[in-house]
Amino acid sequence: MRISTRSASAAAPDATVPSSGSPADSANAKRRRFLLTLGLGGASVAVSATASVSAMVDAAETPPASVDDGRYRETEHVRDYYRTAKV
Repeated sequence: MRISTRSASAAAPDATVPSSGSPADSANAKRRRFLLTLGLGGASVAVSATASVSAMVDAAETPPASVDDGRYRETEHVRDYYRTAKV
């Protein structure tokens, strides 16, 4: 009776195939990395847009104190007068 033995080179391809190295796992990893990058990029854009909008709101709420253009401004003493002059 003849005993069949495999050579080391014939057994090597079976031993090197990883259980989680399938092309589908690689595609899933690439997809996850892409979606993570997309999400982080969107979050950073949202943060920068929020920061710029809040800076514009702060600038818009404070009128320049040095400009004297002669327009009517309701100051605290004018409001006090209106409050006391009500009938």
